[in-house]
Amino acid sequence: MAICDDHKIVREGLKQIINEFDGFEVVIEAESGEQLINKLRDIEVDLLILDVSLPGRSGLEVLKQIKGMQPDLGVLVLSMYPEDQFAIRMLKAGASGYLHKDSAPEVLKQALSTISNGGEYLSDKITKLLYREMSSNGDELPHKRLSDREYEVLLYIGEGKSISEIAAQLSLSVKTISTYRTRILEKMNIENNSDMVKYIMLHDLGVGQ
Repeated sequence: MAICDDHKIVREGLKQIINEFDGFEVVIEAESGEQLINKLRDIEVDLLILDVSLPGRSGLEVLKQIKGMQPDLGVLVLSMYPEDQFAIRMLKAGASGYLHKDSAPEVLKQALSTISNGGEYLSDKITKLLYREMSSNGDELPHKRLSDREYEVLLYIGEGKSISEIAAQLSLSVKTISTYRTRILEKMNIENNSDMVKYIMLHDLGVGQ
């Protein structure tokens, strides 16, 4: 299986835990989407653990490309973001499961086992989110109009990060992040960062909510 996370200590910890599970072995480690895709061209795996927040292209963008290359690859998203922030987007993009990084090793093992057997790992919270999504009768909240990257930038702004800090985190230019910010304001019909923060708090989109 493969692991893609931009933090070496996370990759090492995951590798140590997973290699102790019967029937699982980590053979690919990558710190970015580009590196992951290049390695997947040379080494075949049947499972992937993927982070949402990656330098350069986001985990969502990487997931869509990988599923185009290998539709049958089982993908478990492991992220610091709570389920109500990114789970639905990742599942729609082709992920087979979503876990928060605070999950216990036994939960990780259960998720990997379920996905490796062709199933989907959906926690009770994600199941409720999916039901809510299906029962929304077409009502669309403003943040759902955003692209995957715009949505990620919105959450970073909600955390209080500056444009330059977000640019550094995502390995993008300040100009590019500023453009994303402008699009967010336009699509959500709000005026400034303060409005973004208020919206995030109102809809429980902030990290840790």
